[in-house]
Amino acid sequence: MNIAIISPSPKPFAVGGIEKLMLGLYYNIDKLTDHRVELFKIPTEENGFWQLIDSYRNFYKLDLSHFDMVISFKYPAWMVSHHNHVVYMAHHLRGLFDTYHFMNMPEKMNKTKYDQINEVVNYANTKSNLKNNLDSFFELLDQIYRDKDSYPESLFAFPGPFIRTIIHFLDEWALHPSRITRYTSISNTVKKRKDYFPINEDVEVIYPPTSLEGLEAGAYDYFLIVGRLDGAKRVEMVVKAMKLVQNSNAKLLIAGTGPDEFKLKELAGNASNIEFVGYINNEKLTTLYKDALAVIYIPYDEDYGLATIEAMHCKKPVITCKDSGGTTEFVRHEITGLIADSNPESLAIQLERLINDIPFAMELGEKGYEAVKGITWSNTIQSLLNNKGVSVSSRPTVRDKKKIVVLSTYSVFPKQHGGQLRIYNLYYNLKEEFDVTIVSLNDKGQYYKLDKDGFAEISIPKTQKHQDQEWQIEREVGIPITDIAMERLSHYTPEYHEIAKKYLDDGDILIASHPYLFHLIEPYSGQKKVIYDAHNVEYELKRNMLPDGKVTNDLLKGLFELEKRAAGLSDYILACSKEDITKFKELFNDLDDEKFLLVPNGVDLTNNKYTSLTERKMQKEKLGLSDENIITFIGSWHKPNLEAVEQILELAPMLPTCHFIIMGGQCEAFKGITPPPNVAFAGIVSEELKSLIYSVADIAINPMVNGSGTNLKIAEYMANGVPVISTEVGARGYSFQNEHLIISELNGFVKMIDILSKDEQLKNDYIRNAYKYIVENFSWDLISLRILDLLKD
Repeated sequence: MNIAIISPSPKPFAVGGIEKLMLGLYYNIDKLTDHRVELFKIPTEENGFWQLIDSYRNFYKLDLSHFDMVISFKYPAWMVSHHNHVVYMAHHLRGLFDTYHFMNMPEKMNKTKYDQINEVVNYANTKSNLKNNLDSFFELLDQIYRDKDSYPESLFAFPGPFIRTIIHFLDEWALHPSRITRYTSISNTVKKRKDYFPINEDVEVIYPPTSLEGLEAGAYDYFLIVGRLDGAKRVEMVVKAMKLVQNSNAKLLIAGTGPDEFKLKELAGNASNIEFVGYINNEKLTTLYKDALAVIYIPYDEDYGLATIEAMHCKKPVITCKDSGGTTEFVRHEITGLIADSNPESLAIQLERLINDIPFAMELGEKGYEAVKGITWSNTIQSLLNNKGVSVSSRPTVRDKKKIVVLSTYSVFPKQHGGQLRIYNLYYNLKEEFDVTIVSLNDKGQYYKLDKDGFAEISIPKTQKHQDQEWQIEREVGIPITDIAMERLSHYTPEYHEIAKKYLDDGDILIASHPYLFHLIEPYSGQKKVIYDAHNVEYELKRNMLPDGKVTNDLLKGLFELEKRAAGLSDYILACSKEDITKFKELFNDLDDEKFLLVPNGVDLTNNKYTSLTERKMQKEKLGLSDENIITFIGSWHKPNLEAVEQILELAPMLPTCHFIIMGGQCEAFKGITPPPNVAFAGIVSEELKSLIYSVADIAINPMVNGSGTNLKIAEYMANGVPVISTEVGARGYSFQNEHLIISELNGFVKMIDILSKDEQLKNDYIRNAYKYIVENFSWDLISLRILDLLKD
């Protein structure tokens, strides 16, 4: 079909919900169907009596007969005559319809002493005229306009009874069943409004979707208001409510501009918990939705409320009022959001409920998402075009996926250290076959949820009491004990227990990433599939790391028993290396070979860009580093990494022509020392900066003296095309051969660095052999397939 979408273009120009809907419909019909679509926007003024009539006349004269279908949304666009006209009703001119009664003006135009005025009123009140054309009616209005100075100005008041009579007639004429093929509405609220549709006509409600892209859950940091700052949106009530909220963590962001902006800022005064963001583009709006605790949307009798849909697509609860109209079709009190009475006191109570109970907010957001996830452009277009001759491309129906739940003692985002990279890459690659949810703890004081097409992370902050207990033990032990004390301390963050249990109850495959939260999975052993993802042999690793002492011994004893239960009660153990499998079997008896699956640490070849030796030289020349011999090392704040850095600090003075760049969280442990002049601590770096450092590095080293599992950094070095020198401990688990890297004792590192720095051919051979080996054996895509085959079995 050839489809015309028609809409007024307001003067002065403004973009509201209807403009977004119209543009979205135009774009998606073109994108998702085989139809041709055209958009007609006619400049329209409605600030006065005669401007409004002219706008109606312009659409009345519009000839679109060469199209197969016309779709209109609102006045005066529906004045166009067409044999296949579908009305997708947003609203009438509300000031002359459903809000007119607020003006305290007569609803009907009484008889006047002016014959021409009376003639217009009589014409408008005569039902038979609804079937006629309007040429004679507009001519009557033109005669009045030519003599307008002869009439009292009050007759042409806007709003007023005379213009109300005219517009009601014109709308009734336009929407007469003889002219409209099909009536649809954006909400039940609009459908039920008085005088909106002809009596006894069928009206189908088709909820419109948002055109914002990238909507997903994030943190739960602040309350958010989005939209035009005018009286109808009742932002003033929200500002007053925020001043009543007692919780000091509550913050309100107000995004948008409008005529009430100055007044609202005056009302807010110097309140530190209220921030005016101003105008924002779509990208910023998406970010604000993502990290909101809840969205507050309380306009009076709203037509629909697109902000409600957008918030729920981000799994955020919406707080609204009982008289807010369309938004109450989606906000169900204490199910998908909260509904307040229309006063600041009631609204403040609902705000307090969410700021004091973020897990409750998360639960409401989940149910809100379920309520609106079917509101998509594909579904909207299919309904609007009534499926007649329509082929809308959409994703095939996805079968119900089994659910994987992973418990982690640390958050996965942002992905910086090896453990985070393993969890993310291992399970993200399973999302096409399974719904994957990671339930993690964090020490950042922040709740958040990230969701990417079937891969989600929910992160819960440790309570202050949990943190205090952890610090007390840490002071006695002398080094961080976040993970090893988790079984003992996790109950101090009861919200984590509650949320983890909810997902574990609903999950099909339960995975303990490390053994430290296995006590929460343990009750499901024998009832559901349980897997222990062993990043290391934790007991062996911690025994070598922790200093001697009674508290340490108690912690190690508890860890031994916990890891023994994790290994023994799990259906499968994912081990990083053959060495780890051997050690597990030595430590814990009765572990069958069939229970182990070798799942080494891999590398994401998409995010790690290979740089050849030739490209590396060009990059160094571009950055003025041609004469520099750059050596790099990366690692998290983990005792084996700290020991490796200590080795680098000892050997760096023996290599004065080399420059060492040390990256990662381990750098924090060395803030108090003055390193040799050729050593730079870069700290935790962005992915972009890390990639840049790798692109100019001449050698990567891994001088590890302790450790378990596999060092993900080795595969990462090789994937970036950096030749590697490592100890045997640092290279464990990958089955490297001599052609892949240089294996050396620590006392031989200086000599090996010198040899490799001077021999370009040797360097090039290592780079090419190592990269080929990593691509063929240690891509995360390939490694994840091993688990996929296991889980599908």
